[in-house]
Amino acid sequence: MTGSDISINLIPERRQAVARAAEALLRWLGAGRVTLRISDPSTGDTNSQLGITPPTAEDIVITPGMLRSIAPGPDGKRRWEVLLSARALRAAAEPYGVTDLTAWLTSSQGVVYYDMLLPITSVISTAFADGEYLYLAIATE
Repeated sequence: MTGSDISINLIPERRQAVARAAEALLRWLGAGRVTLRISDPSTGDTNSQLGITPPTAEDIVITPGMLRSIAPGPDGKRRWEVLLSARALRAAAEPYGVTDLTAWLTSSQGVVYYDMLLPITSVISTAFADGEYLYLAIATE
């Protein structure tokens, strides 16, 4: 087998290098922290199941992350692009036993921006050599 026959997916260091490069690029662009609000699981009692007791939520800070304003949607609502490091997002989701980060982001309450809660409408993950390195979420007002 010659060097050119080796699949890029068999070289895990390349996957890690791309993830580190994505984090470095986010930091270079001025990224800071992004706060994600997730709902705590239901306690199972009757009041929470009937909606009498409001669900509790938890704020998770993910760094590096970046939030920037983009063009309004077709409905005229303001929109924001949220860039998150896959390594940082994976580390934040690990204590909750989350394996599908895209579903976790879309099922969250949204991103906290100043005093506003911006619901996430879509999520795209970018990958190289079978490893995600960046998540792009679109949030609206």
